[in-house]
Amino acid sequence: MNNAARFLPLAIFCAMSFFISACATPRLASKDHEKPGKVWNPDQWRQTVLERLERWHHFQAGYQAKWTDSLERVWRAKILVTASLPDQLRMEILNTWGQVQGLFLLKDSWAILWVVPEKTVYTSARHEALLEKLVGIALPGTELASALLGLPPEKALEESLPRRLQDGTVVLDANESQPQWRRVLTLCSDQERLCAMDFSKAGTSLSVVFHYKTQDNDHDIPSSLTFHGPTGLVELTRTFLNQPAFLSPENFELPALDQTVQVVEIP
Repeated sequence: MNNAARFLPLAIFCAMSFFISACATPRLASKDHEKPGKVWNPDQWRQTVLERLERWHHFQAGYQAKWTDSLERVWRAKILVTASLPDQLRMEILNTWGQVQGLFLLKDSWAILWVVPEKTVYTSARHEALLEKLVGIALPGTELASALLGLPPEKALEESLPRRLQDGTVVLDANESQPQWRRVLTLCSDQERLCAMDFSKAGTSLSVVFHYKTQDNDHDIPSSLTFHGPTGLVELTRTFLNQPAFLSPENFELPALDQTVQVVEIP
């Protein structure tokens, strides 16, 4: 068994015994999706997305999370997210009593995962390995933070020119000199928001479907997200969203640990 398989998600919940091993459920189509019309300007669309990323540079959000495997077993928890784009992220997993069970921190290129009941801190240069263990979503923290806003990351937009395929989807091609994520975007009927985003990299695939509530003030931010990956299905339903004027650097720092906590590096 490889290293990634040893760190499958959600061991931190309930009896700490959750292990996902199933193939992905086929991605569901968003109700808001329609095949985009012919009038679409890639430069204008990219500029609009960059402006939205800038507008949501800092944000805090809460989610009700639900994990389902191929045997229809279900696990639930609460998730609290604090983000400062592009490369600072704090994600907390809380049990039903509000106790922190897992804490993921990303600051610049440094990432760490503290699994509280295990009294273990995991470190890795691969953010996706830590996030897969924590929440079952094998994406780098920079990708996940922007995905919660229903947007691709700023770096992906700056390094590639969006191009439209015949089926109406939009492709952001990664730089061929480095193995990066390739993204295929499905636009909603307004041709600005994303209804779905499919990721692929070196034979690994993951997709996310975005759902919106048009009556909300923040109607351009997904009210819920459904992730489909090789380890199962993860559904996030947003409970709150705000934009703090300032985020303290302490949000992205690990609190003091006692001597009983062990440190494990994931290659």
